[in-house]
Amino acid sequence: MRVINGLHKGLITSLAFNAALVAVQAQADEQATSDAGIWGNSTDVTIGLGASYGPRYLGSKNYTSALQPLLRVERGIFFLDSEGGLGVQYASNTGFSASASVGYDYGRADGDSDFRYGSDKLKGMDEVSGATVLNLAASQKLTSWLALNAQADLRMAGAKRGDRYRLGLESTLLDASADKITWGLNAHAGSGRFNQTYFGVTAEQSAASRFGRFKADQGIYAYSSVLSWMHTFDRHWATVASIELTHYTDQVRNSPLVTQDTTATSYIGVNYTF
Repeated sequence: MRVINGLHKGLITSLAFNAALVAVQAQADEQATSDAGIWGNSTDVTIGLGASYGPRYLGSKNYTSALQPLLRVERGIFFLDSEGGLGVQYASNTGFSASASVGYDYGRADGDSDFRYGSDKLKGMDEVSGATVLNLAASQKLTSWLALNAQADLRMAGAKRGDRYRLGLESTLLDASADKITWGLNAHAGSGRFNQTYFGVTAEQSAASRFGRFKADQGIYAYSSVLSWMHTFDRHWATVASIELTHYTDQVRNSPLVTQDTTATSYIGVNYTF
């Protein structure tokens, strides 16, 4: 099992981040009713460690395991997150919440090493260099058990990365005193640059690798379904578990990099909140 360092925005870490958000949702609900102002009256710190198993890269049939550390610090409307970066958040009593943060995407290796979800299957495809990204997210509760979620990861600096978007519905199947189970359906879309970077093959890349040329246009590249469960032992300790199925659309399915139409990613972890 490999230890993954950095703020990689691939499929495995996005699932780990979703599970982490479930673990800190209770704190966000408390902030929505707080009168302490933007600075708050206390600092909340959550640390955790989990293990994930999923594709080496988007659309890969080859799987890998990884350790996933978690750190989240919150004070009033401000937060520092090991996945989302440094940002601000807002939650209202009407069920609306939003956040904006600046983070970093470490990209994808070209296969010369196994670091950052690289694979020898991608040799010759060039490295996807890291990029600074602006993460925007919003959520609106439609009912007591259903919410509409939207997210955009916008490239701020980095030559290749492009922009990624997600829109979905999340249903709360169980919300008991010690257990919370949620199920979500999401559509994932990318700008032309994002889809070409992660699914396309240029003439130069084709000549240097075993892949044929492929031009990827902007649009929805995948749909996913994620089931998450959190069990709270006390005010400090909680465990989270998730499984996500991702199905790639015709937009990218003919890419030679997509070697499996539907992939699965699992995650299990433990969190401690001070």
